[in-house]
Amino acid sequence: MKRWLVLSVAALALVATTADASFFDFEQITIDATAGGKGFTASKITPTGKPAITTVSCRLETAEVRFLVLDPVVTAVTASVGTLLEPGDYLAITSREEILNFRAIRTGATSGTLSCAYKSPSP
Repeated sequence: MKRWLVLSVAALALVATTADASFFDFEQITIDATAGGKGFTASKITPTGKPAITTVSCRLETAEVRFLVLDPVVTAVTASVGTLLEPGDYLAITSREEILNFRAIRTGATSGTLSCAYKSPSP
């Protein structure tokens, strides 16, 4: 009986540890001159079988870009409209709605690269 109880407790601890694990992912996004801007990759922010991403942190490399986290149907980001990010700047988004709405576009002739880490909460 003691052996079964110890094995049961150990199994429950393993399940609890696994269930509490957060989901992480990473990608580099080339921010080009796509009309309306470029958003995060859908499969990265809404992964199949895993919790939806709620935190994104990025660092901009190469060239400056502009971004918006507003509804892209209402206000589109352009090379002159949006918040300016310069190479070396960090961007952190902790709102699911803003993650879904995020769009960025380059401001000049050179595309920028965003290196982004994604995180979902522990269940």
